Amino acid sequence: MATKAGVGKSTSKKSFDAGREAALQAMEQIGDGRIDLVMAFATTGYDQTALLQGVTDVTGSAPMTGCSAEGVITQAGSDEGSHAVTVMLVRSEGMTFQTLFASGVGTNAAECGKAVADSLKDKGGGKLLLVFPDGLTANCTDFLSALEANKPAGLAVAGGGAGEMMRFEKTYQYHDGNVYNDGVAALLIGGAVQADVVVSHGCEPIGVEHTITKTEGGYILEIDDEPAWDLFREYCEDDPEDLASAEVVYLSIGERLPPELAGDYDAFIIRTPLGLDKERGALFYPGGMAEGTTVQLTRRDADKIHDGVIKSASRIGERHPDQKPALVFQFDCCGRGRLIFGEKTTEVTIDPMQQAIGKDVPWVGFHCYGEIAPINGKTYYHNNTVVLCALYEPAAN
Repeated sequence: MATKAGVGKSTSKKSFDAGREAALQAMEQIGDGRIDLVMAFATTGYDQTALLQGVTDVTGSAPMTGCSAEGVITQAGSDEGSHAVTVMLVRSEGMTFQTLFASGVGTNAAECGKAVADSLKDKGGGKLLLVFPDGLTANCTDFLSALEANKPAGLAVAGGGAGEMMRFEKTYQYHDGNVYNDGVAALLIGGAVQADVVVSHGCEPIGVEHTITKTEGGYILEIDDEPAWDLFREYCEDDPEDLASAEVVYLSIGERLPPELAGDYDAFIIRTPLGLDKERGALFYPGGMAEGTTVQLTRRDADKIHDGVIKSASRIGERHPDQKPALVFQFDCCGRGRLIFGEKTTEVTIDPMQQAIGKDVPWVGFHCYGEIAPINGKTYYHNNTVVLCALYEPAAN
């Protein structure tokens, strides 16, 4: 095989040791030699700098990308513990990997998106761009709009927002062994590769349509000229105190897609609030939403989540009936893990996808603060979704 990928994982609570252990496990699977890509995801119980020092103790100066996460995902499933790190190492004769970084996404997301696009101009033809923006500070809608307007035609974009342990304090982005905040880590994948990207959610619309009538930055202040938080509370039997309420965590907003873009995906892009200003009754959405947008409340449905992951993974398998991917990336919402499924996250959402694509395929990913994936060729910022990116080598003649 022209491409070899290995995945390691550690739950050691010693930061340096955990990074080194995960990298060593991955190295054992691909054997000694050149490393073309290091991809790392880790929860935030670790000292992030020491963690990456442990990784680079094994991988040296090999190109690195990744970010902090609410949880990590491997072939063994999901781990949302405070101390969990996974490392994928890749060596390929045909695929190419180029790591990128842009800072200041929270200050000016559009400028950051253009900077990432501009940095691609001298990188040659890429097939897939993975982006890992700060999941708390970035207006991902503005970032992606600028990236979409300036990137090379035909380049697919996917990824997920860096996360942490649902404290909504600080996330971290990884680039070539260094740790950053308020930035975007990115990876351009090119060469002899076919990238297949699918996305699905598991939410059902409820109630009637509404209109966003007042916004400020990433905050929705009013829906139908009433405080946005009041609308959420109307759909709860109890009187919730905050977003952590058992009823509220199942609620999101569906932003209606134009019919010509929705295709066979769904009628709505799903958006979830990550902050509440109770004094103003305002809800914070990292991706931002525009005044005048038509929306409908949605509720997460466990059965639809399960069915959606099977359909998504099956679509990939059906498009490549006699071939397994060289590796798979999974970017999955932090609200689709133990928050909904408890200890059955792997059983309900990950095992079915791996069985459809290949349980023995190198597989790595993380639980995100927002997901990024195209629908019918246009890149969108999502919540409450899973994004699968399968990389295939050219079929042998």
